[in-house]
Amino acid sequence: MKNQDLAKAILDHIGKEENIKNLTHCVTRLRFTLKDRKKADVKYIEQLEGVLGVQEQNGQFQVIVGSKVTKVYQALTALTAFNDEEKETGPKEKKSFLSNLLETISSILIPSLPPIIGGGMIKGFLFMFWEFGWIEWGSNLFNLLNIVSDGMFYFYPFLLAVSAAKRFKTNPYMALAVAGSMMHPTMYEGINAGLESFQVFGFISVPYLDYNASVIPIILSVWILSYVYRFFEKHIPDIISVIFTPMLSLVIIIPVSLVMICPLGFYIGEYLAEGVQALISFSPIIAGFVIGFLRPLTVLTGTHHAVRAIVSQQLATYGFTTIGAMNYMSTMAQAAAPLAIYLILRKRNEKMKNISLSAAISGFLGVTEPGLYGIIVKYKVAMIATMIGGGIGAAICAAFNGAEYAMVMSSLITIPATFGEGFMGIAIGLPVSIAVTMAIIFLLKNKLIEEDGSVNIKEVQAIVKPTITASMDDKVISVYSPVNGSFTDVKELPDDTFAQEKMGKTIAFHSEEDVIYAPVDGEVTALFPTLHAIGIRSSEGVDILLHIGIDTVNLNGAFFTSEVQLGDTVTKGTALIRFDQAKIKEENYNSDVIMIITNANQYLDLFVKDKEHAVSAGQEIMNIIC
Repeated sequence: MKNQDLAKAILDHIGKEENIKNLTHCVTRLRFTLKDRKKADVKYIEQLEGVLGVQEQNGQFQVIVGSKVTKVYQALTALTAFNDEEKETGPKEKKSFLSNLLETISSILIPSLPPIIGGGMIKGFLFMFWEFGWIEWGSNLFNLLNIVSDGMFYFYPFLLAVSAAKRFKTNPYMALAVAGSMMHPTMYEGINAGLESFQVFGFISVPYLDYNASVIPIILSVWILSYVYRFFEKHIPDIISVIFTPMLSLVIIIPVSLVMICPLGFYIGEYLAEGVQALISFSPIIAGFVIGFLRPLTVLTGTHHAVRAIVSQQLATYGFTTIGAMNYMSTMAQAAAPLAIYLILRKRNEKMKNISLSAAISGFLGVTEPGLYGIIVKYKVAMIATMIGGGIGAAICAAFNGAEYAMVMSSLITIPATFGEGFMGIAIGLPVSIAVTMAIIFLLKNKLIEEDGSVNIKEVQAIVKPTITASMDDKVISVYSPVNGSFTDVKELPDDTFAQEKMGKTIAFHSEEDVIYAPVDGEVTALFPTLHAIGIRSSEGVDILLHIGIDTVNLNGAFFTSEVQLGDTVTKGTALIRFDQAKIKEENYNSDVIMIITNANQYLDLFVKDKEHAVSAGQEIMNIIC
């Protein structure tokens, strides 16, 4: 069945467009929020060619179509006027202020990543070619490539204005107008003339500030614009609203932005610079940690510009800069974080795999914006690791008086700019920054994976086209019930490891017999001495752990008898272990049978079939898409 035909069939039997409240998709599933669940013909949809299954979870009606999900989704949206960018799917989850803040910033930054990633890669290679002497600084070719790679960074407020307007549900062209005022030629004329500000009415000061590549000022301005614009839309009569709503909004928001909102980061930066200078005078090591630790936040808020003045002053006075070297350590930490995320998520999230790898490469070449805006801000684990890794590396660097002897873009290829007295600080601090950052992320791997599961994948899909195409055939592996009995709720198991599925996709059963059977054809790869658990690798490579009861390891094998040996080849339905449920319960142990797919992260998707009914040993209960 063609994707267009499949999309139409699903749409027709889900209650048509008017029954769809929200729609998005992940790697393998179309995710609907329906107005009336009863209008969906589940049995019809399940039997459609190309549909692998239907699931209902967390208020969503999920149609599993495998790796061609993007094509089917596009066909669906072509048949409807539905726009999933403006709505969120599923029930709203109560989140902390910090989580909401990071989510908001991330949702604004991510849509702007394509030009940032592209420009960052070009800029990184451009400076590498210059460092190696392959291209002359200021040559026509250099200038052309610099324009190609720098435009999106210089005019970054314009890119963010559009995505911020979508996030805050306001007019994107009004938001662009605000960005234009921030970067108006008048502002740069004042900057180039060395002026600090100009006065309005004799007492209102408008500072001449450079907002190129800034992030927070435009986001705050558009956020306030959204309230101002909605206020006038609501209170001005429709017949004149088209004229006066935008006029009054601009008259209010642009002066407020230029006088109060946008300069806020500058003034914070000035105080930050004074604090940094005081810290350096007090203790270079403490200063190093603080500078390296706060660097990602200062870049996000734009307050890092103020520290550049100290860097320039150090170079002019001493011929080297210690702060530049401290920032260098943070730069390497910001490159290491995407690399660690690539290694962890490369088999879980195809889109993030591509983004994180390119961000790591550009980061090590000195361009950290793709990694910071697209990855580090998205994952709290990555932000924490980057700040700690950069802080420790910078503290070590400061302890050995590490320094940069030129104003360079910190990267692996600009290490020669740090040769000199104190180079030991660079030699130790740089690998420590990388190692600590990656080690923290790996230690908190489970938390990262949990965070990744909550990320709205549609934001990422706009950045990198899927490498899995609809022309590929999905291979579906079946797993069968290991018991005669019924399903039990995994979340109610009295053990967090199982209840939270920390070891992999988990299913729990109540067995009506005192025996478990092989759920697949394969080989016994693990048999615990206490016989309470057994591992099987299927002939297709699925690793399955069958665990009888909770904490039954403490029974030391009592009440368990194995029917197989380690290394035995088994077929589906082979008796594996017999156990005495009555005696296990008499010892006050839970006797549920737990089945875990321990290598679940290697597959596109796993889903359990109808969990409402009793199951028989050998009955198909799970499909794995690979």
